[in-house]
Formats: sequence, C-alpha cells, structure tokens
Amino acid sequence: MSRRAAPARFFAFLAGRRSVRHELILWNVAILALLLGALGLFARSLVRQSMMASIDHDLDQRTRGLLHAPPPPPDRPPGGPPPDLGFGGIMSGPGPGGPPPGFGPEPRRGRPPMDNDPFRPRPYDLQGHAMGPPNSAPMLDPAGFARAKARGEDVYATIEFQGKPVRALSRPFPVAGPVQGVVQAGYGLTEVYRALAGLNTALLTLIPVGLLCAGVAGTALTDRILRRVRAMSQAAERLSARDLSARLPVLGRDEFAGLAETFNSLLGRLEAAFRQQERLIAQQRRFTADASHELKTPLTVIKGNASMALRGRPSEEAFRQSLQEIDRAADTMARLVQDLLLLARSDEGQLGKDRIELLVQEVLERAIANVANCRHAPITLQIEGESPRVVGNEAELTRLFSNLLDNAARYTPPDGKITVTARRESGQAIVTIADTGIGIALEHLPHLGERFYRVDPSRTHQDGGTGLGLSICKSIVEAHGGTLSFASAPGAGTVVTVMLPVF
Repeated sequence: MSRRAAPARFFAFLAGRRSVRHELILWNVAILALLLGALGLFARSLVRQSMMASIDHDLDQRTRGLLHAPPPPPDRPPGGPPPDLGFGGIMSGPGPGGPPPGFGPEPRRGRPPMDNDPFRPRPYDLQGHAMGPPNSAPMLDPAGFARAKARGEDVYATIEFQGKPVRALSRPFPVAGPVQGVVQAGYGLTEVYRALAGLNTALLTLIPVGLLCAGVAGTALTDRILRRVRAMSQAAERLSARDLSARLPVLGRDEFAGLAETFNSLLGRLEAAFRQQERLIAQQRRFTADASHELKTPLTVIKGNASMALRGRPSEEAFRQSLQEIDRAADTMARLVQDLLLLARSDEGQLGKDRIELLVQEVLERAIANVANCRHAPITLQIEGESPRVVGNEAELTRLFSNLLDNAARYTPPDGKITVTARRESGQAIVTIADTGIGIALEHLPHLGERFYRVDPSRTHQDGGTGLGLSICKSIVEAHGGTLSFASAPGAGTVVTVMLPVF
C-alpha cells in the first residue's frame, strides 16, 4: 500500500462502518493515547520535581553561610536599633562592622551590593525586622517566617510575591541553641513556569502527531495482516452446498494459517456429511420405490383375490385358492414390515440387548434349519476345533445367519453347495458362509450392507428381495461389536465372513 493510500484509508476508517480492522486500529490508537498521556504527565511531573529540587538546593547553598553568625549582645537598649548580629557586611558589602573573618560568602569584587534584590538571603530578628540595610525591605514569606520561628526548622514554600511566583526558604539561625532569627531567600519561578508551559505545549503538540502517525501506520500494518483473512473470505464465498471441494489458502505458520487449516478440516467434514446425506437420500428414494413396489404387489394380490371371491359364487376350490393367495401376500407384507421395524430399532440403538452366552454351533444349526426347509441347495456345517462361545441376543444372531444363508441359497443352483465354517481365532469367533452361486460383480461389493441397496435393480420376488436383508445383518453384527465382509466374483460364488468377539 502506498504512503498516500494509508492516510486515506485511515480517514476513511474514521468515517466508515466499523469492522475488525477498524476495531483493531481504534483500540491500538486509544491505548497508545492513554500510554502517551500517562508518560507525558509523568515526564512533566519528573521535570518539575527536578527543577524544584535544584531550586531548593540553590536556596540551601545561598543561606548556609548565614547560619554561623556570632551571638547577639546581651541587652538591647529600649527603643534602640536592633543589635548587629554580624550580617551588615553581608547585606551592604565589606567594610567596618562587617562579618568576622570566615563568616558567610564573600561578595565578589567589582560588583555593587544588591541591597534592592528582594530574593537575596536576608536575616530577620524574632520581631520580623530586617537585620541590615535596607531595613524597609518587605518580607518574602511572613507565613514561612512564623512557622520557621515557631518550629525551629526550615520551611520551603511556593508563594506569590509582588504578583510573581517565588520559591522561598525560611531558615532559623543559629544552627545550635535557641532561635535568634530567621533567614529568608527566594528564587523567581517565572522562567521555570514558562519552561514548564513550553514543555506542556510540546507534549500537547507531539502526542496528537504521534497518534496520527500511529493510526496511519496501524492502518497499513493491519491491512497487510488481514489481507490473508480477505483471501480466505473470498475463497469461502466461492463455496456452495453442491461443491465443497474447494479449500481455503494456508499461508505461513501463524494463527491465520491455523485458522485456515481448521476451516479446511471443517469443510472436509461437511463435504463428507453432505455426501453421506446424498447417499441417504438416494437410499431413501430407492427404499420408497422398492417398498412401494413390494407393498403394491401383495396388496394387488389381496385385492384381486378378495374381489374375485366376492363376485358370484366361486367353487370351493377357487375360494380356497384365493384365500391361499391372500395368505401368501399377507406373509410378504408382514416380513417387509418386520424388516422395517427391525431397522428402526437399530437406528434407536435397541439391537444387541438381552444378551446371553451362546454356542455358535447351536445358533448356526437353528439358522440352517430355518433355511433348509425352503431351499434345495445342500448346506454343510463345519466346526474347526471346539465351538466358539459368544455373548449376544439369540434371536438376533439367528436372524443374522438365517438371512445370510437365505441369500446364499437364493443365488446358488440346486446342484451347488453352501459351506458354513466356524472357528476361534485371535479372540474372535469367525464364521464363513461360502457358496458356489452366481457371484456378485466387483462394483457392487462396497455397497453390500447399505440399506435399500439391491444388486439386481429388478423388482421381482424370484430374483431378489427388498434390499433390506443385508442391511439388517450389518446392523446386528455392529450391535454385537463385530464386522461383516464380502468377497465374490461373477461365476465364482460368494464368501461372507462374520467376526464376533468371543466370550
């Protein structure tokens, strides 16, 4: 982004609608404003304290030489002048009556005395009279004088003197013994306050400029960082419910890259869910068509035979034949409804209840008995070693192997054979059902066990059922914690393998 574009975007942000980018810039500028304001106040306070400490030190040094004045005369004549405590030389320059050798700072040669300077150190007696010319000089800080005289300690104060700010020091003397008087000195604060005002002006000028620069730079940096977010948003806009194969770009290894990877993982799950939903819808459509056909056929038989029996006076043989047709049609409908109810129970997790310990050999023998009554292909049962034991629902496991054997017998010619083998291996009860039937094409194997899926799409009772048998088998196996697999080839027969956990 160019340098001219950054300010333009920053001001556009101030007037435009708020977004995540705007929120980031606003919060950054606000926090920076608070930080700079706090630092400015701290810097101003630090500079002021440093300057006042320097002034106090200067006042201390200027008055320190007056603390060693000689003691006053014992008596003062009534109405006479105040005793000379030795400050005359300091107040009016060297000469007779000046301070003793070594007392106080010696005036610089070549400079006239500064008796008219109101801020120079000036001693006062306890009555507040100036001790030295000019005696009419006004006192800088009467309140500080009173406090220093009463407490016997140094008093620093910032006062107004002749309309100007002054820093005043009131210091009692001498150092040891009772207070004999108070020395006052002052320092004009006009230039100090002018310097502080200049500092305030500099801070109030630089802080807004710094915030503006920070806002412009923050806009540029935020725009650069969020550029990848816009790229992900544009990629997400291209997604649709019909095409979830697109993925968001993953750039770098930061948090945005992690976010893109998370969204890609979510898209993968959504894509799988939509595909699963499409398969379920397709299965539902097949089920609707198959169930409609399967129910329509027996209903037609029932309706036709009942109508024929009610017309005229059929013979006893014709009436009996009609009732038999109605009975067979009702049996077909009952089996279909029973299969649907069993699948509904599977959806609700009701399969695999009421388990008991079972011998696999006994369950297989009952299943073979159920199938052998209506099929002609011979069925051979082989148990390798001791019969494995499982814990399961006896009726459901019998239904499982009955369905598998019925399927095998349906597609195996009478001169073929069906072999059932059971063994225990690696903590599993393994049952295989191998037939020499017509086999199943390779493209159908992945779909075996899906609900409503039929290898042969034709809807004739002679060639196939409703497509629910293997779905029921798969549901029963999964409810018992096992697996169901198929291996087949056209013309080479089919092998079904059931694996169940042993007891």
